[in-house]
Order: sequence, then structure tokens, then C-alpha cells
Amino acid sequence: MQPQMNTDENGSVFICVHPWLHFVQFMQNENPCQFPKDSLDWGERMTRLTRWCNAPAIVHPVILSERRPSPPEPNQQASGEVTAAEKVLLLMLLSAVIAGAHSAAAEKPAGPVEFRAHVIEAKIPGGYAVLVTDLNKDGRPDVVGLTSRLTELAWYENPGWERHVLAESMRGLVNMAACDLDGDGIPELAVESEFDMVAARSRGLVWLLRHDGDPRKPWKAVTVDELATSHHVAWADVDGDKRKELINAPLIGAKALAPKYEDRVALVYYRVPADWTGPWERRVIDDSLNGVLHRVRVVQWDGDRREELLTAGFDGIVLHRAVGAGGALRWENRLLAKGHEEGAPRAGASDVAMGRLGKRRFLASVEPWHGNEVVVYTEDNADRWQRRVIFDGLVEGHEICVGDFNGDGLEDIVAGDRARGGRGSVHFFYAQDASGVAWLHRVVDSEEMSGSGCAVADINGDRRLDVVMIGGATANLKWYENLGATPRR
Repeated sequence: MQPQMNTDENGSVFICVHPWLHFVQFMQNENPCQFPKDSLDWGERMTRLTRWCNAPAIVHPVILSERRPSPPEPNQQASGEVTAAEKVLLLMLLSAVIAGAHSAAAEKPAGPVEFRAHVIEAKIPGGYAVLVTDLNKDGRPDVVGLTSRLTELAWYENPGWERHVLAESMRGLVNMAACDLDGDGIPELAVESEFDMVAARSRGLVWLLRHDGDPRKPWKAVTVDELATSHHVAWADVDGDKRKELINAPLIGAKALAPKYEDRVALVYYRVPADWTGPWERRVIDDSLNGVLHRVRVVQWDGDRREELLTAGFDGIVLHRAVGAGGALRWENRLLAKGHEEGAPRAGASDVAMGRLGKRRFLASVEPWHGNEVVVYTEDNADRWQRRVIFDGLVEGHEICVGDFNGDGLEDIVAGDRARGGRGSVHFFYAQDASGVAWLHRVVDSEEMSGSGCAVADINGDRRLDVVMIGGATANLKWYENLGATPRR
């Protein structure tokens, strides 16, 4: 930043520089801050300095003299020189101005950033879910692409995206989640297969996959459970004991039929047994959910040692919290928002993510199930959630993620549109302030990605959040490189 020189009506020269440069100069200069000899008293000096300090931008004044003051009489201090006390006060004033300017800059949202699309897999028919995790312990996040049309589950090694098969002969693959259960630095994978939209045709197999020494070779699989329409899986420490439990969300109940899927569906979990071959005891979290239960997301809701769950489905967005411990553990389930209020199947929510706008949390949702709306919920002082539709132009929304893509301290939103017929695109929404009211919409990779699964991670190690998406109709797997500003640390 170049210094800026200004001259006032009395001939004093003011040089505006970066605040830290000013600080160094001020502390190192023997005569750091002088006024003309016939200049003003101390109070007027401070008034003038304050006026100049209120100038825009993050630059601050160093005040010098156009002419040197006359030598003082014996035992008399030159009127133009700043005393030690004045110097301290000036530094205090400048510190306050610098802090205020930096605070204002931090609160100002950055604009949208550019993304560059990179192909990981050009032909992956029926792409449905994506997972980002380090599978070979090299410090780089790898990508697992799951497709419902192939019987192989494969991962792609960062950075060259070499394909490795994890498991074979798994029909109807639908979802997966990673957790390092044994602490060897390579996660185990929970995988769900043999899914069908008709419960009577869905075995709903839940597997645990672990590597057999070389993660590039096929992994060993053990059966966890068989629960019809098992559809979404996650790992969460629900009781705060530093050990993860496995969460399983079936899509529908046993008697549910299209189009309204009228039946109860139960959200369940499993504690990891000492012997992973089982048995894995199925336990109920909530058996009062209605219709479709589409997504379960793990969140840190209240800052304690436990993780909580958010579910999205026909009922809307529900918070599930475990209280107690051991045999006395029980679940509190609370409806946060009803979502899109229309008759089934256009009801509730398809997915939910929790983000932060500075210190305030918000919820982002795709509504209704497989719907057209991107929705933001903000919380008021009475613990109520205000619903705002920020976009209603999706053809078939599916998943939603949040992340601070532009480094302004306000988390943004990304949503895929798995529209058929070459109409799918990636939609970004940038927060314009901490209120959650104003959002700036941008489209990336227009009509080239029918995003079914979505993940946010720093793929190339540049400290910027990137996005990974897998397309169903477009049958592709891509990562979107964030070319924007590096986030402040």
C-alpha cells in the first residue's frame, strides 16, 4: 500500500500509510510526530488528528511538519513537539482506529469467487453419492464415488485420480460414511446397498468395510444389519464418550407406497461392538417420523461433548439429541421447522446443513423432497426459526452443503440440481451480511452437472474450500477448484 500525502489549511503535512508501517515509524523516529512551532495547542492537535483518523479505508496518518520548529528557550519545551504522554495517547487513539477499521473490514462480505471444474471420472452412470476422506494416509483427501447402477464401489486417489476398487458385487449401492475406528489413520467405511424404493424389494444391507493392509486393494466387508430401504448413514458421538456410533436412516417404512408413502419410519443407531463381525445391536432414536426420511446430518448443536443429529424428510427438519448415558440414555426429538407445507410428496425437506454467519448459526435446506427451493432458516431470540426461500429455480434439488468459500467469515451455500436432460447445474449462494436475509446467487458448470451428491473440502491444499459433486443424469464426477481469496486465519 503506497503512502498518501495530504496538506491541511495550516500547512501541516499528513501522510497516510498502512497502520503497522505507521506504528514502526512512530516508535523508531526520534522526532516521530511534529507540528509547526506556531501551531495549535494539544487539544486542537488531538481534534485534528481524530478528524484525519476518520478518513476511509485502512490507512492512518503520520503527521509531520513542512518546516522545523525554532529551538526552544532554556527549560522550555518546543510547542510543536509531542510529549511522552501525548505520544501514548496518540498510540491509544491509533490502536482504536486500527481495530475499528479491521473490524469493519471483517464484517464486510466478500463477493463471489471463481471455480474451475476438474473431471475425476467422466463416465460413472447413475452417480448418486460422494465422500471425501484420506484413504491412503498421505495427507491428501481422496474421493469415493458411489453409483447405484454399478456393482463396484471405487475410490479415486488424489492428485492423479487413479481408480481403486473398494468392494465388488454390491448391488443397489446408495450411501456411505467414513470413520477411523481403530486409530490407524485410515478410516473404515459404512456402506449401504441393495436399496429399492419399494420396501418389499429392498434388503437394505448395511456393511462395514476395512482395508486389509493395502487400501489400494479390495477391502474386507462384514455385515452390520439388514433393514429395508436403508438409505442414509452417518457416524456420530451421540453420548460424548469419544467413540462414534453408527446412524442409519431408512428412507420409508415397511408399508409405505408411492406417491405419499404413508407409514412411520424409524431412525436407528448401533454401538460398535468389540468384535466388528457382530452382532451389532439396533437401537431406536425416533420411530415417530412420517413418510420419507431422506437425510441425516451430524452437527455440534450446543457446544458440549456430544454430537447431535438433524434429519430432513416429510416432517420437515427435526433435531435429535441424546441425554443421559449408558442404559439410561434416551432421545429428545424436536421439530425445528416444517419445511415446505404442501401435500405429500411435495412436503418437508430433502436435505439440511447447519452453517454460521459470524457467531449466528443458520440452517440451509432443499425443499420440498427432491424440490425446487433453496431455503435459509435464521433463529430469533425465542428459539424460533424464520423461513426464507432464497431461490426457487431448481428442477430437482437433492443435497446441500455450506462453507466459507470467499473467506469473509460468513458461510455460503452450494446446492446441486440433478435435473434430467442436460439441465443440471451447480448453484452457489453467497451471504451478503450476518442477518441471513440477503444472498447473491451464482451458477457454475451450467448444464454440465446434475448434482446428486455433494461434499466440501480443501482438495488441493491451498487453504480454500473446494466442492466435489457427482452427477446422476450427467454420469460424471468432478471437483470444483476454488480460485478465490485465501481465508483469513
